[in-house]
Amino acid sequence: MKSARFFFYRFLTFNAHLLCIVFLSLFLCGFVESMPCEHQASFYSEYRNQSYPNAENETDGKEPAKTSLHSVSLRARFSSFDIIGDVASEKFWEYDVAAYFRSPWMLYTRSGWGTDIRLMSSIGVLYGDKDTALVISLVPLLAFGSQDGKFTLDMGVGGALLSRHKFATQDYGGYFQFALTAGVSIPLFWQLGAGYRYLHYSDCGIYGPHNTGADFHMLEVIYRF
Repeated sequence: MKSARFFFYRFLTFNAHLLCIVFLSLFLCGFVESMPCEHQASFYSEYRNQSYPNAENETDGKEPAKTSLHSVSLRARFSSFDIIGDVASEKFWEYDVAAYFRSPWMLYTRSGWGTDIRLMSSIGVLYGDKDTALVISLVPLLAFGSQDGKFTLDMGVGGALLSRHKFATQDYGGYFQFALTAGVSIPLFWQLGAGYRYLHYSDCGIYGPHNTGADFHMLEVIYRF
């Protein structure tokens, strides 16, 4: 039984590392795609004929898509119900500010619905029963929804840095943590929206098999640009 659990744990650890590498690679490809290069044809069909400065149809003045700020949000944890991994030995709260960037890598239909690659960055505080830590995270996201960004479902795997990893009764194992997330957002009024985000921190076994992560269920207030 122990060997089966160990194998399953190592399987999850390997796949978490693999997902992180895949998402980071996809986002970096999006950045490369947005760089101007006269010898590079664009990924997007609407810009493909504009990639070369001497193209005959390059007269409409359109510019290739670039990485842009999509939205910013304030986030607060309302529950720490554990979904992945062991039950945390103490309760944690997280409050942060997040910025979402849209990459050039996107695919939308004429109906206005589709998918794109985004980057979520955040900075905030993590509270334990007695101790507090600064948290900075960077997570590539695969997003599905409307092109205007009002309705979005996303998921991703990235990394987070904690200013401390030892708390009153729990040790995260180290300062670097893998961050697994999934979220959904809807519009409210004007350019404001609301959302739910699930966030999980874990060392994925890189500091040993005996450390415990934490789960956060968070509410978001979002401002779209």
